[in-house]
Parts: sequence; C-alpha cells; structure tokens
Amino acid sequence: MTKAALRMLRLMDRAVSAWHIPVIGKEKGRVLRRLLARYEPRRGVEVGTLFGYSAILVGGSLPRGGRLTCVEQNAYLAKFAARNIEEAGLGGRVKVVVGDALRVLPMLRGPVDFLLIDARKEDYLDYLRAVELRLRKGALVVADNTGVFRREVKGYLAHVRGNGRYESREYDFGTDCMEVSVVRG
Repeated sequence: MTKAALRMLRLMDRAVSAWHIPVIGKEKGRVLRRLLARYEPRRGVEVGTLFGYSAILVGGSLPRGGRLTCVEQNAYLAKFAARNIEEAGLGGRVKVVVGDALRVLPMLRGPVDFLLIDARKEDYLDYLRAVELRLRKGALVVADNTGVFRREVKGYLAHVRGNGRYESREYDFGTDCMEVSVVRG
C-alpha cells in the first residue's frame, strides 16, 4: 500500500468517524487486507463505491498489475470517489464506472477473482449472479453489512452457504458482519 493511499485512508477514517458515514472502516479493513494478501486477486470488481474508501483499501492491497473496477450508481459520488482514488495515487489501477450495477456488471468483460458487494442490500444475490459465471476457481467474494441487514441479504446468504459452489464464512464485528466466500473448483 502506498504512502498516499495510507494517508488518504487515515483522512477518511477521521471524516467517517465525525460524520458517521458507513464504510468498511479499520476493523473490517484489516480483515479484508489479510484476505487480499492471502488470495492475491488480480482482477476485482466493487459494487457500491460511495466515496472510495474501500476502493482505495482494495486497490492499494492488490498485487502488482492488479486492477479494480468500481461501479457506483450516483454520478456525484462516483466523481468524488475517482478524485479520492487519484489523490491516493491509485488512478492507474482503480477505475470508477457510473451506472446501475445490475446493468453495468453484465457488460464487464473477462474473468473476476475478487468481488466486493456493498450496495443496495436487497440486490446482493443479483449482483453476485451478474458476475458468477466469470468468477475463477479460488475467487474471493466479500459481502459487507450482512449482520445489520440480515433480512435483506437472506437470499444471498442462503445461496453462498447452501449451493456447494462456495466455501463461506461469516466474520462478526459485534455491530455488523461481513460474509466471505471463496469459489470452489
């Protein structure tokens, strides 16, 4: 992770604490960085970028040559996120696409070995299904806020825990959870 990216994350941590903005944050971020170091994904997709916190965290943790495409529906937030990503020195490896993820995801090409889902909770399963056929063996799929929004993500959780294609584990952070799934062979 570059010094510029770490500096930007520290600045964002202070802002989200003061303004109570929902982001991955430090605690989940530590787990996410460990997972990224373990699985070393090269081509990632993020659904729901807000202002770029997790995009910077993930983009800065990808191995050399890794790329992250972020999909954000709100044009203003996408522009804000792209500016923050550029400021963090990650403009060359992280791209922000504006649009409805359910329309954008099917148009993205190539294999995917990392997927972070953190957008409209009721659509988690639909987001996964939009890229599921392109997920490589060993791909890492992370769904945030699966504790707070348990009812809304019920179908998603049933899918990753029950269909045999994924090895799935819930990380409990006390006030919320994050579901981490790995694509089996």
